[in-house]
Amino acid sequence: METSHPGNTAIILIHVDKRVGVASREDDSSQDEENKNKFLYDDSPLKKYVDACLATPLCTRVDGSNSNENATILEVSSHFSPEWSKWSMNDPTLWAMDYLSHHPLLQRAQSRNMTSPKLSWDVFINLSGDTLPVISAQRIAQLFEPNQGPLGNTNFVTSSSCVTGLLPTSIYDFPNGWMKRVHYFQRHIPKKLSYVDLTTGEYLIDDEIDIYFGSQWMALTRDFVEFVVRSMDHPNGLGNVLKDSMVNTGVSMTDETFFATMLMNSPSFEHTLPVLNEVGALARFPTMYALRYERMDENTPNAWGEFRSVEPLYDIPPKFSKNTDGEAAAKPWGPYFLGVYDLGNIRDSGAIFIRKVSSTVDENLVNMLPVVRKSESPRNLDLPAWEWDELPDINWPSLGVKIKDPFVWRYYDEAKEQKENDYNNE
Repeated sequence: METSHPGNTAIILIHVDKRVGVASREDDSSQDEENKNKFLYDDSPLKKYVDACLATPLCTRVDGSNSNENATILEVSSHFSPEWSKWSMNDPTLWAMDYLSHHPLLQRAQSRNMTSPKLSWDVFINLSGDTLPVISAQRIAQLFEPNQGPLGNTNFVTSSSCVTGLLPTSIYDFPNGWMKRVHYFQRHIPKKLSYVDLTTGEYLIDDEIDIYFGSQWMALTRDFVEFVVRSMDHPNGLGNVLKDSMVNTGVSMTDETFFATMLMNSPSFEHTLPVLNEVGALARFPTMYALRYERMDENTPNAWGEFRSVEPLYDIPPKFSKNTDGEAAAKPWGPYFLGVYDLGNIRDSGAIFIRKVSSTVDENLVNMLPVVRKSESPRNLDLPAWEWDELPDINWPSLGVKIKDPFVWRYYDEAKEQKENDYNNE
């Protein structure tokens, strides 16, 4: 999702895995049992959210004229089949960046004599299909507004689930023997690369490129997005050379390292890194500790190398697999599915997005978001009110909780009687 100045432009780019498809039931009434997945997007809650957005006044131009011209660009495409941990995980993100950088309506004016583009954008935000916003799209746009917004002109390539919080984590910050560090070092990465510095035009030979870990899900400035696209378009740009190095060595997790490494090895964007205060919150927005709240245990092993969840988890009901076309439960180290018991932590994190969310796991959480800001803060009357104040402070019970199926009393009595009969007959 890409947003711009509040009320002006919304650019929504959706990539659907090629293995699923984007067929519309309105355009295709055939009942193709062999390709039942082709309507998965058309039937999804995501499409309903997008359709609802397009129907609101926020998706129409507000330029002082009487025009009701729709100021939203919506593109739903299916170009790639990303494989988990492979380079292909980056393809949909790079497709969206390329789209924004080369769309004729979105080109920057190159000289004073050129007409400004009809539409513009300020921030690139990519999200997974199991993500929900905590606040409205209009408020997100206000926070990222380049001139006044506290999140403006800042590149977020990670979130608080990373070791170093809102800043990318150097591979050298991981302990010796740690999986991520070992995996890259075994493939002789980091390494020296030779490439063209697109800022200075200088060809750098055997430049030391340190690897940084971040997240696949980011919020990036327009300048950095266009820099990435240029570096991929140029045969000797850092983006192309770094991609070739990662692909040729067969290294995994490039969706977590490629963009973070690009950002941290580009000095011209050093000033766009998040600035944190002494407690790890964003200095310009001190209620925000995470761009996206998710529960991950991959960075917190115990002394025996085991990954144990600090709090209980939502169990995945059997119907989940059926309703999601066979999608499995969350991986053992996360991210885990969220529900109403996580609201307290979501509230305290100040996160703009949360993941993973499913109405099949907990519909109550889905129905609560996004929240709207009230006039005063119920937590501290001396502070301005924020949307997060509207979230209830609900946490996991200290002794844990398990959801039991509803009793069917007749069945229960019969089962108890049968058990007693079996015991007496032994």
